Amino acid sequence: MKIFNYSVYLLVMTTMLLFIACNNKEEEHSGHNQQTEIAKDSNMKEMNEKDNANMDMNNMGSDSGNHTAHNEMEGMKMNDANDMRDTTAGETYWNSLPTNRTVISAQKVIAPVEGNMDFAFSGNGYITFDWRRNRKVPVRIGGRIERLYVKYNYQYVRKGEKILELYSPEINTYIEEFLYVNSTNDSILQNKARQKLLLLGLSATQIKQVEQTGLAPFTISIYSPFEGYVLFNPSGAAGMNKEGNASAGMGSGMNAGTDASPSIAPSGLPDNSIREGMYVSKDQTLFWINDFQEVWGIVAFTKENEKYIRKGLPVTVTSELFPEKPFQTSIQLMEQVYQDEQKFSQARVYLPNTAGILKQNSLITATVSIPVKSLMIPVGSVYYLGKIAIVWVRTGVTKEGSNVFQSRVVRIGHRDSNMVEILEGLNANEAIAKDAGYLADSESIIKY
Repeated sequence: MKIFNYSVYLLVMTTMLLFIACNNKEEEHSGHNQQTEIAKDSNMKEMNEKDNANMDMNNMGSDSGNHTAHNEMEGMKMNDANDMRDTTAGETYWNSLPTNRTVISAQKVIAPVEGNMDFAFSGNGYITFDWRRNRKVPVRIGGRIERLYVKYNYQYVRKGEKILELYSPEINTYIEEFLYVNSTNDSILQNKARQKLLLLGLSATQIKQVEQTGLAPFTISIYSPFEGYVLFNPSGAAGMNKEGNASAGMGSGMNAGTDASPSIAPSGLPDNSIREGMYVSKDQTLFWINDFQEVWGIVAFTKENEKYIRKGLPVTVTSELFPEKPFQTSIQLMEQVYQDEQKFSQARVYLPNTAGILKQNSLITATVSIPVKSLMIPVGSVYYLGKIAIVWVRTGVTKEGSNVFQSRVVRIGHRDSNMVEILEGLNANEAIAKDAGYLADSESIIKY
């Protein structure tokens, strides 16, 4: 029993000693924590006191300056954060746009220019006859052409030059009447017969020759009443043989009125020219003669420029024959022409040609200069998609410094070899790509 009690006693004592030791360790640990917190509190208090002292010193000198600097620092931090957020959002937005509308490139940008400029554009044309100067050469009596001295179109003839020899039974009848009257002493009848021959186209020299020979000639010579170029089929002479074709055939009947001579039906060619052996009728037009002292210049402009052409607009005309001597004239007519199943517009100018230096169908260039005041950009900054014109407008800048361009439709006005007038779609404060063609892919369809 004594041994058992002793063992129990040892167990109790050991347990008590262990409990006391654990309590001592916990007290030491809590004391250490309290000392650490006290030290921290004291340090923080000292730092706060120093900061307060410094703030008091600074407030004595420049209190507002420190507040401003502090606010600026805070603002810069906030702006940097916002810029980072905006850049990230912008990158996400640009990357989400379709590739056929948005292009990211390091190409240079330019700004539209607003000011005055003379837009010049040219049109090509040719020299032709002035229809108003065409003079008709008719035959006053019917007959057959025995000899023809006018062989080709545009042949130059002088006034009084022989152009053909005509055999006419009708004129021979009148000559026989004149010879018979001359054999009498009736001066009144003689003057009437002479006057009739003059009205039929005979010259005084021819009548005198008939009086001297006393015979009617086999043919009568016809002389040119004007000087100039022969035109068999000018553009303004339509239906030259319509009236003659209505006449009856040779020997088929009598003319109306007092004429007792037979009428002659004219013959003609598709180009309205005449040949030896052909029959001509009374008052039939043989050809026209144009002196070419004043000519027309027919000029065609492009479709986009012809809308600016109007009557009275000054124009400079240069001929291929002497480009160093331009003509200063003006537009006299804008006419709509339908020819060969095509409709187009052409301008007409009048040019003096008294010296005869301008030639038929020679080429000319007409230059028109129009002063305008508007928004203008270089020609290379516009890209054309058929009838649509676009420019690449800068909408932003990436983090690497590249420009972000988007296509935009613009309406253009005047255009020359250097500048284009912008009427709608672009503002003066916007920046666009300098070379629009480099931003377009030939294999993609640009969206606008």
